Amino acid sequence: MSKQLSLAVNLRDSETFDSFIVGENLHLVHRLKSLLNKTLNTKSQPWLTFVSGEHGVGKSHLLYSLCHKAQSANVTAVYLSFKEKQQYSPEVLDGFEHSQLICLDDVDALQDSQTWQIAVFDLLNRVKELGISHVVACANGGPMSLNLALADLASRLAWGVSFTLAGLNDEGRCVALLTRAKQRGLVMPEKVAVYLVNHWQRDMPSLMNTLDKLDQLSLQQQRKLTIPFVKEALNLN
Repeated sequence: MSKQLSLAVNLRDSETFDSFIVGENLHLVHRLKSLLNKTLNTKSQPWLTFVSGEHGVGKSHLLYSLCHKAQSANVTAVYLSFKEKQQYSPEVLDGFEHSQLICLDDVDALQDSQTWQIAVFDLLNRVKELGISHVVACANGGPMSLNLALADLASRLAWGVSFTLAGLNDEGRCVALLTRAKQRGLVMPEKVAVYLVNHWQRDMPSLMNTLDKLDQLSLQQQRKLTIPFVKEALNLN
């Protein structure tokens, strides 16, 4: 199995641009989509896009979406979340610079390892020198706020175009729930989505995990997704 495939097999099929609710992030989403519509020769254009945003706003969703779109466009792509770096050695980054799209998730998880920071810094230098790749990196904060021991890495990450990913408002959360439910073939009335957003944890990962739970329970019990069912399933009575 190639390195590219081995690092991409965990991409979530449901997390594509079709299921991403844009909200206030139109400019960012347009830029990311456009990366795959042009020749990824970075000699004459910014070669790095840095996306910051709070936990749960959809940074990983965007990277998964990019990788799915790259696959359909025959663009070579690699994805790595640094939250999973314990599963690999830093040498796994060797050769990444030969892929046209490099998605680096959870960059803030590099804080506890200077060895990994050096490896990422070296990768970015190779990418810049070779000039055939675009890097999209995500973290909870901007490059200069990551508390990286290797100041040169923070500086290098700040070279690119930076965006802050805005979270969804309540209407956007409802739309996201309804969109995901439709993807799963689950009939969710709008009033149920509104109820969940108003009475349950409001961050998107929790809402999506709850939707998965409700989907399983409704199938097991052969019940429709109604507010009384949701109250019972989540002990909200």
